[in-house]
Amino acid sequence: MFTTHYTTLFSINILHGYHLNNGEENYLDLNVDQQEKMMAGYDWSQYLQIRPTEATQKQFRRFQLLNKNTSKSLRMMVRSMQPGSQDSFIPLDQDLTLAFLISYRDPYFENYTDMNFLSGEKMFFSNFHPEVLGEEPFHPISLETTEEYFSDSFLLSAENFDLLLDAYRIKEAGKDTSGLLLIRMQGETGNLNVINVNNTLKINPTVFKVHFANRSTYWRYYQASSDTGAETNQPKPLTKNGFVQLSTETDFDTDPAAISHLRFPNPGVKHIQSDGINYYSEINI
Repeated sequence: MFTTHYTTLFSINILHGYHLNNGEENYLDLNVDQQEKMMAGYDWSQYLQIRPTEATQKQFRRFQLLNKNTSKSLRMMVRSMQPGSQDSFIPLDQDLTLAFLISYRDPYFENYTDMNFLSGEKMFFSNFHPEVLGEEPFHPISLETTEEYFSDSFLLSAENFDLLLDAYRIKEAGKDTSGLLLIRMQGETGNLNVINVNNTLKINPTVFKVHFANRSTYWRYYQASSDTGAETNQPKPLTKNGFVQLSTETDFDTDPAAISHLRFPNPGVKHIQSDGINYYSEINI
């Protein structure tokens, strides 16, 4: 009986503090049981879409690759000679590069993510420095073992983004495209490689990571019936899970007696404003 065997080529854990933190408790600071509980209801594809380009889909067929994602990660599989084998069914080239376009599934993604609202810039994650970018500063995609969050280091100008699209013959990027992911079998450094230098598969596949931090905003409350308002004196984290408890004594500069009759629900993510320096959540109570 003929059996086809696939093994993991590489994976990318995609995490987000808004979905995984428990109120003010950071996901990375939770114990294993708590992390498993938060992960149980998590699925990164609810807020992002990462899809292979048309050219990469052709590479899938040529090298017998499969894109088999999990709720935690984007995972690439490769056909192997047999279970446990380090030889792929079709030998992989060191310069084989897989490209994926990134777009938002959740229209409020930037509202609850610790990032500047994108205008012309695009997100860019890669395990190597594309030649077309020349001397442009390059920050490689994070590895699973690092405690690194998404930052401006993973942004490209619209001009440089277009250079990449041309270099990799990506013509299907549209207005909804928010970024690009490039993974080459040979990374910029050894720990970023996907396959071994002798073109065999790794016993322990490389695990990359993209970790978004949740945005913190000043919370502005207003009760129309009493014409009373209050604003937190420090930004507070936006989270889908858990509850951030506020104290009239310490979290506001307003006289506690003047706002003692108010309740302070946590804000949603639809209404975010900025004065150019700080971000604010407006909550009518």
